[in-house]
Amino acid sequence: MSQARVPGPGELLLALREQAVLDLAALVPADGGESASTFLATGRDGAASVLKLSPDAVGDSVGRLRELVTGLRRRSYPAGRLLASGQVAGLAFWLQERLPGTVLERIPVPGWLVPEVLRLNDAQAGLGDGTRRLPGMIAATLTTGGDGYCVHATLQARPDTRDLLAVVRQTADRCLPAVPERDNFVHYDFTLANLPTAGPGISGVIDVNPPALTGDRAFDLATMLFYLYDRRDIREQLRGRALELTSGRALSAYLAHMLLRQVDWSLRHHPGTPATTHHLHLARLVAADLTERS
Repeated sequence: MSQARVPGPGELLLALREQAVLDLAALVPADGGESASTFLATGRDGAASVLKLSPDAVGDSVGRLRELVTGLRRRSYPAGRLLASGQVAGLAFWLQERLPGTVLERIPVPGWLVPEVLRLNDAQAGLGDGTRRLPGMIAATLTTGGDGYCVHATLQARPDTRDLLAVVRQTADRCLPAVPERDNFVHYDFTLANLPTAGPGISGVIDVNPPALTGDRAFDLATMLFYLYDRRDIREQLRGRALELTSGRALSAYLAHMLLRQVDWSLRHHPGTPATTHHLHLARLVAADLTERS
């Protein structure tokens, strides 16, 4: 968050008590949360929840989040219930229940993953509210970059990633016109890190944030596909379903976006780590397929 100062936990806790009348006992900064400042909250009754703040969630977008979560939960899509929302310290905030389980990126990929992912993706159909639209975001990131992410210069600056950027740009030229307008809810960060499990099946979907994104739900399958691209069996299942929902050129545009997004983020924020090495490996697998399909 670059446009507004996020108060420290103590100052924020006091503001939430006084301005929003939230009976919270403690706030602890949480790991992750790239699109909003995130805290683990504990009520005086011991109940755990997740507090998020953002300068971007303005107007009625948080109210629309409540409607979205209600619609998703009616379809057995386990997004966290919205417990409270409002404005504090010049920022929009929303408090959601903390979902149970361990995120899937921390355990071996289970055999039931793909059916569960497809079930959740189907539940997103028709629930977009039109607040933000996917085609414009994909076009912007692939051609000029995003605001603090999908930075083209990161790949351009390195001899070992310039070829990846060239593939991204070539894919954009060829495939952006094929990205469709759809009315689905799009999570936009549908990864194993945002899917907790408490046994067989997915027990939650986290990081459902305002303002919600509307577009082609196949994008979320492409997101998951990128991170499992080295798992041939899973890759073919996810690709097959994505191609039932959207065109091959649209899917290529989505994969090019994910390649750019993850490589840029990894190189700038986690250089030299095993995770970045793995992400570069995945990116090269994706780039090779994008080149072949062109």
